[in-house]
Amino acid sequence: MAELQIASYNVKGFNAPSKRCQIFFHLKRKNCSVILLQETHFRYYSNTPIADLSYPEWFHCGSGSSASRGVSIGFKKGNPFQLLAQIQDPEGRYLLLKGTIANQIYTFINVYAPNTGQFEWFIGMLPTVEFFMEEVTIIGGDFNLTFEPRLDTSSHKSSLSSKTLTSLKKKILALGLIDTWRTLNPLTKDYTFY
Repeated sequence: MAELQIASYNVKGFNAPSKRCQIFFHLKRKNCSVILLQETHFRYYSNTPIADLSYPEWFHCGSGSSASRGVSIGFKKGNPFQLLAQIQDPEGRYLLLKGTIANQIYTFINVYAPNTGQFEWFIGMLPTVEFFMEEVTIIGGDFNLTFEPRLDTSSHKSSLSSKTLTSLKKKILALGLIDTWRTLNPLTKDYTFY
């Protein structure tokens, strides 16, 4: 299995060349192999303006209805990704890719959840994830909620009730998915890694 360094960022727009340059500089310095970007503001009918020699391979999901959405997944040169299948959300909220890197099957899922109604949105999306995922599955993105509010918010509260949050976590665990960052850092109070 290839050792991959994975980064996930809500870029709040990726059309400005100066912003792309700054982000690519940061990603190269961190030696990121796979990049998950949310809120790219790409529309599904536009020509995507990403050009970087270190990250030549990109997959996008935009929205025709809102420029504030859009997700992209990019792969660093030297980690060739052979696409087997993909699912794009017509609203630009998620992108699912299945493919191989170094003969290992990976499923990459990039999510940009809405600001409200996250429980219902995730419950609607999870059957697609369950159907699509295979072998090593990596989910990243901007979930617009915290699964451990006592550690990850200053108010120690979630936008979801405790019961609803517990129910969502159980449904995610039932798929065999775990929060690897939280598992490796059970008491850390900050997700910032730059």
